[in-house]
Amino acid sequence: MTPTHGFNDVASSTSKMGEYIKNKLYFATLAAGRREARSTSDIHFFSTDNELVYNNFYNDFGPLNLACLYKYCCTVNEKLTSPANWKKQIVHYTSQNQQKRANAAFLIACYAILYLKKSPKEAYKPLIAANGHPLRPFQDASMGVSIYNIKLLDCLNAIHKATAFGFFNFDDFDLAEYEKYEQMRNGDLNWMVPQKFLAFVGPSTELGSVYHPPERYLEYFQKNNVIAVVRLNKKSYEASRFTRAGITHYDMFMPDGSVPPKRVLDYFLRLAETTVGPIAVHCKAGLGRTGSLIAAYLVKHYRMSAKEAIAWMRICRPGSVIGHQQAWLEDMESMLWREGQQYRLKYHGDGDMILHHKRGIYSMAKKVEKQLDRAHGTNRFDATHFNKLLVENNSGNTTDLELPVIAEQRRHNVALTRTSKPGLASILDEVN
Repeated sequence: MTPTHGFNDVASSTSKMGEYIKNKLYFATLAAGRREARSTSDIHFFSTDNELVYNNFYNDFGPLNLACLYKYCCTVNEKLTSPANWKKQIVHYTSQNQQKRANAAFLIACYAILYLKKSPKEAYKPLIAANGHPLRPFQDASMGVSIYNIKLLDCLNAIHKATAFGFFNFDDFDLAEYEKYEQMRNGDLNWMVPQKFLAFVGPSTELGSVYHPPERYLEYFQKNNVIAVVRLNKKSYEASRFTRAGITHYDMFMPDGSVPPKRVLDYFLRLAETTVGPIAVHCKAGLGRTGSLIAAYLVKHYRMSAKEAIAWMRICRPGSVIGHQQAWLEDMESMLWREGQQYRLKYHGDGDMILHHKRGIYSMAKKVEKQLDRAHGTNRFDATHFNKLLVENNSGNTTDLELPVIAEQRRHNVALTRTSKPGLASILDEVN
């Protein structure tokens, strides 16, 4: 099949096109006045504009969340390997609506990174040809007009780094769990970093509250070995409701909509660095204050840029980091990078090394491993006992306590020596 075969039909339906797999997979924007593109005997058109939709808070419109990205990747893989499309060119088209175009571009560029082994810049390049003018940047979830945004390339860099560090793996991803627990009625919670951070909406036992009491979270927390809860908002439940269940509780109050004071930032980072096991973090909505602190950890320990960290947070939990919290994180970026390099140099002997997670968030394999551990009585590091020591020494110097944490991290993670990218060789073989 030649590159131009059947493209008269494409040209009549779309304005410009970008090629992702030579003679096979393309991205296009509909021509002005067109509402859809109809498939032919040579070309299979498809669109996700009305299927994969962003649920906005105010004027925010993307990027689409991790579940949407997973569904999209599955859809494209199915189309590429379908016998019905064996001799067809496949075109993902989008409308001229700026918000729809930005999200559609995000999806196919992420697919190119995850499955076609392209760099973020390589994945972005075809979009320039397919759109003719810059894609609209994604704005935060502030009420009204916002001056804070992140660009598509920030999102692509975030996906690339999150993949390289093992934050997620779509070959081992529990979509049902993600979609169930992101709903308010099931707790409104999202994993951000594997076996490290879980962001959730603030529990409440106040009369007339629409939020869940702490007890609604206990089963999920215990099943996922959550070792501690951090509360950033004003008291709306008794901490003992968690501590009675063996989950340590910390209060680090910050006013609603504020940025973390230096003492809170330092306290949070030290806690994260000296706690073995996942930490569940919440403010009132689990978005602004929660997102700011977890994003700061990503900047420090994974050398993400502020905007890349924000992008990853929003892909996992839409709405994270609001308004001037983004400006604060950008201002803190250089300092966090320096502190992260010093930390890695001290405890790992290499300031540039980043730990790679063996299992990503929402891993199905991780659940199986836990079941096998319980069945065989595997000897594990006593995280509960260690964290009890941490609480007892919380006001003092935690340097001596950090060493067992590093050892435990090394046991579960593999140090990266070079960036690696996932891909399905079988998909490319089929296409070729």
